[in-house]
This record gives sequence, C-alpha cells and structure tokens, in this order.
Amino acid sequence: MWGLRDFRKRISTLKANTKLPESNDIYTLNPQYITGFVDGEGCFSITIRRSKKMKLGWFISLSFQIHLHSNDKNLLIKIRENLGNIGGIYKGHSDSCSFNVSSLSEIVNVLIPFFDKYPLLSKKREDFELFKMVALIMSKKEHLTDAGFYKVLAIKATMRKGLTEVLAESFPDIKPIVSPTLNLKLPNQLDPYWIAGFTEAEGSFIIHVQNKPDNKLGIGVKLKFQISQHEKDKDLLTLIILNLNCGNLVNSNEYIKALIVSKFDDIVNIIIPFYAKYALHGDKRLNYLDFIKIANIMKDKGHLTQKGLDQILAIKEEMNRNRKNS
Repeated sequence: MWGLRDFRKRISTLKANTKLPESNDIYTLNPQYITGFVDGEGCFSITIRRSKKMKLGWFISLSFQIHLHSNDKNLLIKIRENLGNIGGIYKGHSDSCSFNVSSLSEIVNVLIPFFDKYPLLSKKREDFELFKMVALIMSKKEHLTDAGFYKVLAIKATMRKGLTEVLAESFPDIKPIVSPTLNLKLPNQLDPYWIAGFTEAEGSFIIHVQNKPDNKLGIGVKLKFQISQHEKDKDLLTLIILNLNCGNLVNSNEYIKALIVSKFDDIVNIIIPFYAKYALHGDKRLNYLDFIKIANIMKDKGHLTQKGLDQILAIKEEMNRNRKNS
C-alpha cells in the first residue's frame, strides 16, 4: 500500500499532461463582475494627515485601491480599461501590484456613478457610501472650512478602520455619524456575474488529499469549493448558497464564515457549469481549469488507480500558492 509521502516523491518523475488551455482575453468585463470583485478586494480610503500648507493644518485625500499578486496584473489592467482608464496600475512590494484611483475628478465623475449604478452588496458598501459623502464635500470645497472638516472627521470615524490614533488624540470629541446603509437590504436574486466576480476575489478551488487506510491505495481525494468572508457578511454567503442551490455555511473561526461545497455531484453538476458560463478572468481561472481536470479524472474513477492518483497529485502541486508566475 502506498502512502501520501510515497506518491509525492513520484511527482518529480512524472510528466503528466497538465498543460492548461489558454484563457480568452478578448472580452469586456461585465460591470456586475467588477462590483463583485470589488466587494471582495476593493478598498475605499479617506486619509487625513498634518500639513503646514493647509489653512486648517490638515490635508484630506481619497483613494480607491485594489491590491493583488502580480500574477493578476492583467486583471487589474482589464478592470481599469473597463472603468475608462482612470487611475493607474502600480508595482508594489515583492510580487504585488495595485490599481489606484486618487483623482477627485475621476472619483466623482466615474467611480461613484459606477457603484451607484452597480451597487456593492457586502458590508464594504458602507465604506463606499461614507467615501462618497466625503468626495461630494470635497468637490464643493467644504472640507476647507471648519464645519466641513469636522464633518469629514465624523464620517471617517464611522468607517470600519475609524480614526487613526493621531486623529483620535487630536480630536477626542469626534463622534461617528449614523451609518448611511443602516436600512439597506440584500436583493433576493444575485446577478450571476456578481457571484463570479466575488468568487474571483474570495473563492477557492481546493483539492484535499489525505491518508485513508481503508482505501486500496491508502490515499483519499476530495474536491471542495469555498468562499470565505467575515462573519458580518454571513447573510451574503447564505444568499449565494440559495442562488447556487448548493453548499453549506460553516464556521472557519470566530470571525470567518465559509460557504463550502464538497458534494461531488454538486461540484460536477452545479459549480463547474456555473463558472463555465460566468467565467473567471484572473489567475484563479487556472485553478478552476485544474479543478475540472481532477474532477474529470474522478468521474472516470481514475483517482482509485495509481496512474490517476499520480496525475491528481501532480496537478495539485501546481495549484493555488504553488503556481508559478503565469
């Protein structure tokens, strides 16, 4: 009987046919896909710092950012193109890059109208609405007055990260405002392109391989599709489950909830066809394609043979964090 370590040692000598199909890059991103992706990866920031050049002694700036691994630079470029080429793409530390929009004009005239038309659904919607309030204040130059400046401070205090330590010490009497999204409700039906974008940001295609003594080969293989999110957005995960008509909501830890689909029939009949119709466009698409390869091997009972199991292990070794720069 072979053990898991024995199979891993064989991987380096295998030349399994794992060449991936090329992804189609000649398309326009669906706006709901962009919104879903931003719900997972976007960040709306209000920065207030000291400045001797400003009459009030403080400088206010806004920034929208998506920060990703450099493997997904092409996805950032595509998102930027679909938003009218606003902002810029910047190289970050190590293997990272970001799409950043900090021009007030672009924020007011392009970014805000886009998310007004295609609303965010996660709790990130609250940060966007607060971000929007400050942008409108700044567009009228009201932030240059005492009243406008203190209003911006109260808005920033309401955001998830709140006031910085310096701001809290400098303005101890500032109180958060009432959340502008207090009465907002989730829709009953999610746009499938939004689900695809959100999956691109927060989803995972996972291959579980573990020792299984009662199996002929001593190894068990299981596929799992997962979307994780903070506990505050558990209602959104529940809605995704209802819209996909499969999966369960589980606790990953005290603060993180996860939508899990592990039933093989659901993966083959629902998950794989769904993302074939509503495509992923970033580096995660490669993991999805590998996921399909392994599912096909398993459908033919190949995972119960030494050859099939070797192929699965070889594919798994190149997925997710192990994938080389694509």
